Amino acid sequence: MAVKDTHKAFERLTDAGYSKEMSEALLEILNEFRDDVATKSDIADVRSDLKAMESETKSNLRELELRMRLHLYAVAIVVIGILAALELIPR
Repeated sequence: MAVKDTHKAFERLTDAGYSKEMSEALLEILNEFRDDVATKSDIADVRSDLKAMESETKSNLRELELRMRLHLYAVAIVVIGILAALELIPR
């Protein structure tokens, strides 16, 4: 939990019976975690990035599917050509 107003938090802790040293130590510890806390804005940014990646991934998958179909058709044509050349396909 990040403490935004340390003076106000310090006063609340000392009013609640904490010593000045304990209050200062506690606020220092809490402020060390400030960089590790995700804000709503951070979460919104990640969601936005994930949606963009999802759209890009779907597009890439569609392209890959079309390329695989093209290769499959090419292989089928080659196989038919080989069978015809070997005269294994009845006329």
